[in-house]
Amino acid sequence: MSMTTTEYSGGARSTRAAEAPVRWTTRWETSLDAAEHDAITALLAHSYASTTTVFTHGHSWAGARPELRLLGHHRGEVVAHAAVIRRFLRAPEHDTSILVGDVGLVAVHPDRQGLGLGGALMDTVATTLHRLGLPYGFLTCGRKVRDFYRRCGWQPLSEHALRSIGIDLALEDHRHNGMLLPVLRAAEDWPSGPIERNGQEI
Repeated sequence: MSMTTTEYSGGARSTRAAEAPVRWTTRWETSLDAAEHDAITALLAHSYASTTTVFTHGHSWAGARPELRLLGHHRGEVVAHAAVIRRFLRAPEHDTSILVGDVGLVAVHPDRQGLGLGGALMDTVATTLHRLGLPYGFLTCGRKVRDFYRRCGWQPLSEHALRSIGIDLALEDHRHNGMLLPVLRAAEDWPSGPIERNGQEI
């Protein structure tokens, strides 16, 4: 998939955002230069200031390094961001694995929240997962933002205990913070029981 650029200048998901269009780009990790990493780092440091301090000069990721970035630009500034990495989650009770687009580092600049950019960002995520030919999107989140993702079409996996490796490389077990986006397969096809993400979260 090559880099794509689209514009979003308002509509049902936007109010003041219509003052100038937001330009959306899809970038592979190896295509980003140092200045772009710095711009992403600045946004993430601002957006996650209360929860983590891992975003430093030129280090625009927290855990596992993504393979794909979705960026929203407004007048030259990165104002929205999401990261994707393709990986297999394991369903141990079924002795099977499920391919997902694991999504993380979802952020909208605090000064631009409430303008519809979050919904537009997640629309871009869904479109990208479809273009990648993925059956599902997967992410983990806290309770405070779960309703936002639900409004964007994601479904909570509250009955599926998650075993995963956190940003700090510690093993996290019996979490129930996974969310699923059906892309090319139905939610009903998702296996029952616990899930294992045998890799560090983004």
